[in-house]
Amino acid sequence: MRIAILTNEYPPHIYGGAGAHVSHLVRELAALDQGRHELIILCFGEQREKSGNLEVEGIRADFSFLVKNPRHRKLLDTLFRNVLMTGRLEGVDIIHCHTWYTHLAGCLLKQLLGRPLVLTTHSLEPQRPWKAEQLGSGYRVSTWLERTAYRNADGVIAVSRAMHRDVQEIYGVPPEKVRVIPNGVDARLFRPIRNPEVLAKYGISHDKPYLLFVGRISHQKGITHLLQALELVAPEVQAVLCAADPDTPEIRQEVEQKVAALRRQGRSIVWLDRFLPPEELIPLYSQAALFVCPSIYEPFGIINLEAMACGTPVVASAVGGIREVVVHEETGLLVPVEWECPAEHVPQVAARFARDLAGAVNRLLADPERRAVMGRKARERAESRFSWTSVARRTLEYYQELAGRGAGME
Repeated sequence: MRIAILTNEYPPHIYGGAGAHVSHLVRELAALDQGRHELIILCFGEQREKSGNLEVEGIRADFSFLVKNPRHRKLLDTLFRNVLMTGRLEGVDIIHCHTWYTHLAGCLLKQLLGRPLVLTTHSLEPQRPWKAEQLGSGYRVSTWLERTAYRNADGVIAVSRAMHRDVQEIYGVPPEKVRVIPNGVDARLFRPIRNPEVLAKYGISHDKPYLLFVGRISHQKGITHLLQALELVAPEVQAVLCAADPDTPEIRQEVEQKVAALRRQGRSIVWLDRFLPPEELIPLYSQAALFVCPSIYEPFGIINLEAMACGTPVVASAVGGIREVVVHEETGLLVPVEWECPAEHVPQVAARFARDLAGAVNRLLADPERRAVMGRKARERAESRFSWTSVARRTLEYYQELAGRGAGME
């Protein structure tokens, strides 16, 4: 097959789970069937690569948009890159888009080329209302683009059963058009690796246990709830936050203020304000007492799999696809939370969630033997259930099924 993959994120520009997904999927697809399938990757950036059956082209906008509302600049930049993407393809068998950032190009190419359009559901805009803080009224446009793409797609890949339900309920996608293919983890790369030098480099004491958070500074990832919970966590525990790429200046300021307040209380907080390369992130996962994922919305949560593959138990919110990755009381603990409530009740829900999150953390911190057993089971589950090779094979079979039906021709 000749496969076109359209994505915002692609190495070296990866800041979230969608980018990690695309990176691993492309590598495995390129290796299938002795490299017989050709892959063309169009992404946001300056990448240029041609190697064997893989071609990567970064799409960039080399000028600044004149806008009345600065929050619309990112949206217009995205739309312009989509138009440029549309002129870059011909003669492909499948068009596979990741996130709303490439949905306009996907819809146009489906019509221009008469080929099947596939979308992978990493998240859905209506479930992320806080993005209005980033995009302003442009959030209505991103939601409209996403809705239009889901109504025009020939096939949808949902990364979890939860997302399978959501695309049907939110966008009315017929169930026969949706295929569940979960995310994966490279268990050869993400494995238990101890490296005290990484801890020393970032000022993390090897004499005290630490909990680890990895994620964007956004409401979605729940970092403010974790910071609230840290007030109730055992005081001798270190918190290591690999947190960067704030959604807005306001949420960054909120996190800065909360971290400063915790430090004034004598809490040990190590804040790494950037995304770390695997050679440093993997030892951080591996040597953590716990990995904590307090997301309020998570269609899947690759970071939990990465931590589990490194032999680290997880304490996570029981939302979305996380419940299909972390096995409660076996590979970690899931903390129930219900955010669908009247706005006036949100502060009480948040306070209860922070208290319950701290309780789960304290419970496992007090039981090193149980953490060790959970860590072993977490590694076994990640290794046996979530192979990227399997993900790629199932994805290719779905492409072939859609192409065989003559999808995209209507």
